[in-house]
Amino acid sequence: MANTSKNLKEYTRSDVEQHCTHDDLWISFRGKVYNMTPYFNEHPGGLAILRYAGKDTTTILPFVASHGIAWKFIEKKLEEHLIGTLKITPRRM
Repeated sequence: MANTSKNLKEYTRSDVEQHCTHDDLWISFRGKVYNMTPYFNEHPGGLAILRYAGKDTTTILPFVASHGIAWKFIEKKLEEHLIGTLKITPRRM
């Protein structure tokens, strides 16, 4: 069951970056954080998902060619693995 916005935990980019292996794989996408670890072995692209482990995929995920034909499925999978929101911190100058 997916989390609702009122009980989602807030994570920093640093939090997400720590989860970057096949057995602990998080991504962020459009300001939300997803634990994709349970999906790793099911991913149709195989190990390709590891390339984005611990990273923000906002500018990447929609542009992977094979994702275009499966976007509704991808949205469903993301919703299933939603664990929180990405805390936006101002950049230092």
